[in-house]
Amino acid sequence: MKHYVSFGGGVQSTALAMLVIHRHPDLVRAMGDVQPELWLFSDTGDEPQAVYDHVVVMRQRILDAGMVYKTVSAGVLSEHVLSKAKRGERGISMPPMYVSTRDGDTMPVRRGCTRDFKIKPLDSAAKAHFEVPRGYKGEPYVAQWYGISSDEAQRMKIPQDRWRTFEYPLVKMGWSRRRCLDYLDSLGMSAPRSACVYCPFHDTAEWKKVLAVPGERAKVFEFERQLHAACDEHGSIAGLNTKPYLHSTRTPINEVDFDKGQQSLWDTWDQECAGICGV
Repeated sequence: MKHYVSFGGGVQSTALAMLVIHRHPDLVRAMGDVQPELWLFSDTGDEPQAVYDHVVVMRQRILDAGMVYKTVSAGVLSEHVLSKAKRGERGISMPPMYVSTRDGDTMPVRRGCTRDFKIKPLDSAAKAHFEVPRGYKGEPYVAQWYGISSDEAQRMKIPQDRWRTFEYPLVKMGWSRRRCLDYLDSLGMSAPRSACVYCPFHDTAEWKKVLAVPGERAKVFEFERQLHAACDEHGSIAGLNTKPYLHSTRTPINEVDFDKGQQSLWDTWDQECAGICGV
């Protein structure tokens, strides 16, 4: 069985990388003395700069350990969304922005960003690396590792492809995100949250962190402003019946007062079941 890792550039996947590099006994007990041969980072073009800086460091650590590291990309997600919205087109790989339901409640839209800008580029690169034949119907011969921790086990899933299986080493080890943070701290390391700067799944603390960086704040504000302008011009975006917002209060993000207790309805990453973002 060959092994590879979906490296998100965040806390859990960074902890997983260091566990592999140091041959940590907890990992060996859970997975055997296996070293993944390939690490893949899917770049949406919209991660915080702290993630990109961190990924540069981790890429070198992984390469120095004798493994292969590759960055893949389907382009810049925000450019894709805005260009299609401005033309009034459908088929937009939308982030899970919040809209009003018929009953006046709030819900996130069905997102396409993770599928099209994370999963598809990762799968394409993995298939090319492991030379998976088109229409393969045999037994699985590749294991894809995810940096999902034990407190997020609900995000685990079963592959729909015949050529691979999914492995969740941190879950097998019983390691939570807190345990990953403590482990990195013991190594004198830290890691950022891996997610697009404008991701609607940010909780209040994460929004405040992102918006504290002038360049990232400007990008977030401008992204939503341009989407709303396109919605006003065409009457809707991607066929949605109501205007989408980055914050669950359906308030323009530049008007949200994060110091007055306005909390996100989704303050965890439980909704992100793809297992790629936020790790």
